[in-house]
Amino acid sequence: MKKSIGYRIFLVRGDDALPLSKTTFEEFLFGRRAVLQNFAGQTIDIATVVCRLENKKPKVIVRFYCQRFKVKSDGSIDQAHNQKRSVPAATLDRALVRNTINREKTGDPIDPSHGRRLAHSLVMISRAAQKKINEVLWR
Repeated sequence: MKKSIGYRIFLVRGDDALPLSKTTFEEFLFGRRAVLQNFAGQTIDIATVVCRLENKKPKVIVRFYCQRFKVKSDGSIDQAHNQKRSVPAATLDRALVRNTINREKTGDPIDPSHGRRLAHSLVMISRAAQKKINEVLWR
């Protein structure tokens, strides 16, 4: 079994969370290319979930953070107005963390619908968006 660290990226708008390819995100952020035309003129949140992987599948969430970006009218990043700020999960959902830690210690399998929840709660995105991210990660 091959273990590694990986990450998944999601574009968040309100209660919706859409998976975003790493290539698209990197072209938007680093290449400053107009790749997000569907979100032109909007402020968007990008959620990044860092996971421990086994055979390329997420097994444990290591970190969950969010960045806010302004998209110009052409779909590229607005550097002048960029509100890029990383918020490393300001508030902890202690019950979820405790549930994940206890299951890891006991060696019990983690129930995909209950145990593998987002270990961190973000003040910037809704619980509904977090739930959608969770569903994508553990399907």
